[in-house]
Amino acid sequence: MRRVARLLLVSTVLISVAVIDAAARPAGAGVVPPGQGVTATTIRIGIPYIDFSAIRKFGITLDQGNYTDAYSAIIADLNAHGGVDGRKLVPYLLAVSPVGTAPAATACTQLDADDKIFAAIGPFEPSCFLQQGVPTIAGSYQEGPASGVAPNFTLTPPQAAYDPVQLKVFAQEGVFKGKKVGIFAGQTTDEDELHIVESVLHSLHVSVVSTAVDAGASGDQAAINQDANIIAQRFQSSGVNEVVAVGEGSLVWPDALQANQSTYHPPFVATNEGTIQTAVLAASISPTYLRGMLTSSPVPSNYQVWHTPFVQRCDQVVRRAYPSDKITPPTNPISGSDQTFYSVESACINMALFTTIAKAAGKNLTATTFEKAGYRLSNATIPGAASSVSFGPGRSYPLGPVIKVTYDPAKNLLVFAGSAAET
Repeated sequence: MRRVARLLLVSTVLISVAVIDAAARPAGAGVVPPGQGVTATTIRIGIPYIDFSAIRKFGITLDQGNYTDAYSAIIADLNAHGGVDGRKLVPYLLAVSPVGTAPAATACTQLDADDKIFAAIGPFEPSCFLQQGVPTIAGSYQEGPASGVAPNFTLTPPQAAYDPVQLKVFAQEGVFKGKKVGIFAGQTTDEDELHIVESVLHSLHVSVVSTAVDAGASGDQAAINQDANIIAQRFQSSGVNEVVAVGEGSLVWPDALQANQSTYHPPFVATNEGTIQTAVLAASISPTYLRGMLTSSPVPSNYQVWHTPFVQRCDQVVRRAYPSDKITPPTNPISGSDQTFYSVESACINMALFTTIAKAAGKNLTATTFEKAGYRLSNATIPGAASSVSFGPGRSYPLGPVIKVTYDPAKNLLVFAGSAAET
């Protein structure tokens, strides 16, 4: 979940501690055999989940529950009901510290080369697995979509693919009608996304009068705020009365306006809902600078997903197997460090996506047949998705669902629409 179905505060946690370079790989490692991890009766899957105990010393108390128990219970239930075409799933669960690069590299080596898994479920920065030909499910990433020999099947499209879809919906609903638009990128690495957004808006006949990239050095907050102030003044003098904040700009724009105590704060579209969600949850930005903000998500909120029948059944399965585990249902909005529901919710969704594709691949299950079955997935019902899921040739994610998300200043929360908009 991303960055889907959704990492909530995990991305922020990992950024503040260390970047996992999962692409790190021991010299001499090769691409796995196409039939690795599959026998006539079993399928080996690797589950490299984040070890939050490793970051307690940094004062981070986020608790997403017991991943080992959640996956173990759900997989045992799947096996009890026939597994995947008669094959039992054999899980290899591995706690991975997010501190430094070595733990992720070691985990990738162990699961791939030593345990000889067929697929990896929910890895953070899945590049290592993908480069070795190990398909992944719901791999999440920090710097951009991972690529490699194998695909990463996920419910959350990369931003470059999702932006045109969400902007089309906003344009159809009149968000840009009569507006003079300025496009703001929060850092130089957002520049490619800015060009995509600019091109899309022009194709939608939206009046774009100014574009800008905040060139303040990463980590130099004073420089970032100063550059944003100059850009805001330029936007204001150009008559910009609607801002589209792309990438990290979704957070940098309101944050810098607040830091500069700007009296200019027009309504804005945040292309990256996950980034602005973090700021709202942390209450780090005053409602003054978030009023009129509009964003969207390709997947429902965690609260919405949790209350679906399929996920509720998973919850019951885990509770029956491990009655002493703490599983606190999500609040709306989600707040605090107790997010113990998340291990159950993500395990439920990830395993549903994996088994759907694996069953579609048929009895001759190999990395190749799995990949082909995933790309051919059409109108499948997957928990955690806003609508039926269809991938496409070379496209390992769905396109189409756009759930509008608005900001409620009175309650200081993001409000997810009850259903996806027409695309």
